[in-house]
Amino acid sequence: SLIVLAKLDPEQVAVVATNSDEAKAAAAADSVQLVIQDGVEAYLPLSELIDVEKEKQRLQKQSEKLAKEIEKLSGRLQSKGFVDKAPAAVVDKAKAELAELEDQASKIRASLEALG
Repeated sequence: SLIVLAKLDPEQVAVVATNSDEAKAAAAADSVQLVIQDGVEAYLPLSELIDVEKEKQRLQKQSEKLAKEIEKLSGRLQSKGFVDKAPAAVVDKAKAELAELEDQASKIRASLEALG
């Protein structure tokens, strides 16, 4: 079974039917959804998987790095000289990169909020 393969304590794993009261309680608890298949969701307690404080620090550092990259790329795209002189493909690539960075930053903020 999945529990044995992952070397998990069976007492710490909940396998419940999708949209059941148990699924809603597991989702609300400090747990991570592991598998969705055939109407079954598996949740693992975060406390058993990660050191929450270390993960917060790692995500915060990553968020700060992304913020600097976003600021730099935004500045370049707001520069009239860059937009006017650079080939359209280069400008489009920079815009796509900015959108990707902003998406990553958004996901990291959501992860930080989820960790509390």
